[in-house]
Amino acid sequence: MTFGINNISTLQFASFNRLNVQSTSLALQRAGQELATGRKADIFADLGSNAVSTIKMRAREADTQTFMKSNDLIGNKLEAMVLSVDTARDNVQAVLERAITNASRPHIDAGSLQRDALAALDTFVAVMNTSHNGDHLFSGLDSDAVPLMRWSQTNAATGLSPQDAITSIYGAGPVDAATAATIAGQIDLAFASNDAVDPNRNFEATMYQGTPALDGGGQPSEQVKAWVNTGQQVTYGVRANDTAFVEAYKGLSMLAVTDVSTLDEDAYVTYMDSVINALSNAQEGMRAISAQIGFNQQIVESAQNQLTDLSLIQRTQISNYENVDPYEAATRVQGLEIQLQASYEVTSRLSGLSILNFLR
Repeated sequence: MTFGINNISTLQFASFNRLNVQSTSLALQRAGQELATGRKADIFADLGSNAVSTIKMRAREADTQTFMKSNDLIGNKLEAMVLSVDTARDNVQAVLERAITNASRPHIDAGSLQRDALAALDTFVAVMNTSHNGDHLFSGLDSDAVPLMRWSQTNAATGLSPQDAITSIYGAGPVDAATAATIAGQIDLAFASNDAVDPNRNFEATMYQGTPALDGGGQPSEQVKAWVNTGQQVTYGVRANDTAFVEAYKGLSMLAVTDVSTLDEDAYVTYMDSVINALSNAQEGMRAISAQIGFNQQIVESAQNQLTDLSLIQRTQISNYENVDPYEAATRVQGLEIQLQASYEVTSRLSGLSILNFLR
């Protein structure tokens, strides 16, 4: 009976060992990468069909982060808006209190009402022209436009300043209660943008440059809106042509255009009644606007809290799919290092073998 013995040459063994060293080195490199990054080196190879789940989860997390960044921006805008409105309201309140003190007849300080109104009007316009990241907060959708013109600033579109517009209506001023009521009524029309005699004197023609109250079809213009979460939208736009701000500009303008202390007694009472009514409406309206902004802040904050919790869940799930156990990775690296060291030792011994070692 003949027995065959399969012999492996030194060359073959060395070749096999080199392949083993190569594969072990690649595995060690991969394990080292996973140990350093904490993530699987080849997620798709490791997860197989479950890789679809991590792709979907990452897409959801990307959407969540987009919402969160947007909400941060909206939250900052709302904070700036409520501070601006509150500042404007406090500014108007000071003038209103002085006007109420002088409601029935001019007192010693009545002559300062014009000066106070001019100062308050400058502050009011500056506050309403506040911008955030290049967007004017009170211009509506036309956020690149400065919403309000300063009292003496000429509007290039009409060639008039707000002062020019109101002065042309006021004229020589009222001489009695009837003419005071007429002038106040004409000013009302201008600030309601219904001055048919000279449309250039209208509030939305000369004083205001943002999104108009009505669109080209005569319908209310769209307000600024934003998605704060999936399926949840908030309307947070406040414009400088909202009634409260128009009333504030009107009341301050009526005082800024003249020294009311020089008016006839009957004209004075009628005219001041219109001024106080406008400023009071402005105060009430701005208080309501502040409350609405505060409500929107709560909506955004609530949505942000929900998104933060959702993001934590999603990132945990992604981690479960993609991350490696650091202890397991460290053990694997150690084992591969030992294996690679043994292979190197075998290779070193093989390289030192020679037929001369056996010819004695």
